[in-house]
Amino acid sequence: MKQIKTIVVALLALVAMTASAQSVKDHEANIKAQEQIVSDKTDSIKDLDEQIKVLKTRVDSLNKEEKKVKEQISALEKIKKSHEEGIKQANKARKAHFESRDNLVFAQEVADVLINPYNKIDVEDALKSFEGMETKEVLKKKDLVKNYGKYTKELREYLEKQKIVLAGEGWTMQDPKSETYKKFEKGLKGLSYWKIYNNSTKNPSIPYLDGVMEQIEQQKANGLSNSRRFDEIINLLYSNDY
Repeated sequence: MKQIKTIVVALLALVAMTASAQSVKDHEANIKAQEQIVSDKTDSIKDLDEQIKVLKTRVDSLNKEEKKVKEQISALEKIKKSHEEGIKQANKARKAHFESRDNLVFAQEVADVLINPYNKIDVEDALKSFEGMETKEVLKKKDLVKNYGKYTKELREYLEKQKIVLAGEGWTMQDPKSETYKKFEKGLKGLSYWKIYNNSTKNPSIPYLDGVMEQIEQQKANGLSNSRRFDEIINLLYSNDY
């Protein structure tokens, strides 16, 4: 199931890049437009509040014109309420455009980094793409990008140590009840990326490392006895960019 999830994540990223009706610049233009609406209506509300304040003062001093003045106050308060609703709608539209814009930027500039082996330069460029973002669901993925190198190095170094242990035992088939198997599993679950991988059906994860973890799980199921496959998995985690 997790292999399918990895493929779906990559496909969703591709669809987001090709099927989006609006570009990042379009969303940013719409965001500025909504911000201008909020600014204009906020200024109008300030003017209305001042007018209402003046008219309320007149109510206290001019009983003769009280009814007329109250009607004016009522009319101004309706306009004010309309502006407040306009601000509410503008902020809602702005948020929607920001979400679309942030998701589009992520799909175009970040997603590929997480479906490919760790690369320091690509990661540094991807981190810059998060600047100015406001969408919480997208920002949650920033730490994944930031720690990609750390997760990769930690996992590789762990497997290299385990390779020495397994080689020392002649790459014999390990039963799940054996001490070697238990220690291997305990150490794996103690790695930083394990918790992310173990909850990847509910929370964001790194598709590339998910694929590596799936291969490790397959090796566990096969008794940790295939030295060639073990080396192939380790090679997936090599990088000179840490």
